[in-house]
Amino acid sequence: MPVPKVIATDLDGTLLDRRGRLSERNRKALQAAREHGLLTVAVTARAPRAVHRVPGLAPVLDGAVCCNGAIVYDPAADRAELRHPIPPPVARDLYDRLREALPGAVFAVETGERQIAQSPDLQIGVHCNDPWTLLGPGEDPLAVLDPATEGVAELIVRVPGSTGQDMAERTRGIEPPGARLWRWGSFPEIECSAAEAAKGTALAAWCLERGIGHDEVVAFGDMPNDVSMLAWAGRSFAVAGAHPEAVAAATDRAGGAEDGVAQAVEAILEPGPAW
Repeated sequence: MPVPKVIATDLDGTLLDRRGRLSERNRKALQAAREHGLLTVAVTARAPRAVHRVPGLAPVLDGAVCCNGAIVYDPAADRAELRHPIPPPVARDLYDRLREALPGAVFAVETGERQIAQSPDLQIGVHCNDPWTLLGPGEDPLAVLDPATEGVAELIVRVPGSTGQDMAERTRGIEPPGARLWRWGSFPEIECSAAEAAKGTALAAWCLERGIGHDEVVAFGDMPNDVSMLAWAGRSFAVAGAHPEAVAAATDRAGGAEDGVAQAVEAILEPGPAW
């Protein structure tokens, strides 16, 4: 395989620790990769602002794919482009069907610039995601959008007190044309994005724009939404504690979120790497 030209990494659970922080070793590893001429790109479910605000992260990135592939972000310019919004009729259909399937659910719409949420419950466990527009439980987040300037990067639903498994069972038949649903194991949340928005597809497009093939990419991830990226990259690592679907898609294993990415990158950058 060719010497890699790109390091692509998921953030939460992979590069960042449980508090959403970047370790100094991981930061130095990404900086060393750039000094060796490699490009570094974050590929994440986070919105651009939640990438930009992680201390020490933006300066060691050449780019970011955000909201599971819906948005491409340039950290140096702090500029984002929503490439794959959920079409408005599809977003409306999803919202209505999920409300019916999940009694007690609360919803949010992520635009890339803000999150419009029906409840503060949607802020729990989320890092660096201000600004929020908080609505009442019965208010429609889709109706608050400015159609001239805002699109739906993601539709997010949580059921407080439920489980991810229960939500998955109740929504198993909901896969409308034009959208896809991402589930997070035991965590009681589902994120919906446009059918064209997937980490692997978006990373492939980002690389193609720079003349880079899949066999020149090393990718890191831990969750089902990372599977398309891990399967596409020429070499890929599932970090310690990764979901079984991510493990099955990856070619290799890495350590945990504290420094697992750094350990693998350092080995790749060693003279005469076993690549």
